[in-house]
Amino acid sequence: MRASLKITSQMLLLDLGEVRRLVTQDGPRLARFVAVIQEKRVGCNRPGGRNWSSRLMRAGVPPAETLLYTLPGDPLDFEHEGSCLRLPGLRLYLDGLPELVETPYYAWVEP
Repeated sequence: MRASLKITSQMLLLDLGEVRRLVTQDGPRLARFVAVIQEKRVGCNRPGGRNWSSRLMRAGVPPAETLLYTLPGDPLDFEHEGSCLRLPGLRLYLDGLPELVETPYYAWVEP
């Protein structure tokens, strides 16, 4: 898998290169993109309501292929360690099931 990371002033966007099966805290989802946007309410969403769809489309991201996380902290405050992307309250594991899930919100890419 060849993933790429795009960072803008309002969003962190992980492009998985193709639609992949992700396992999240809410169960399995299909997505090509994982977006993280700053919002007061923490959550994992499928874009559709509010202004998320328009924000994603303005960034050139198809909402139907996007798994969206909203976090109260700055999405640009992240660390990349090996195949794990660490954000406050969220972990994205690119190489499949981790040994230990460290946060209440997470997603891993199934091989």
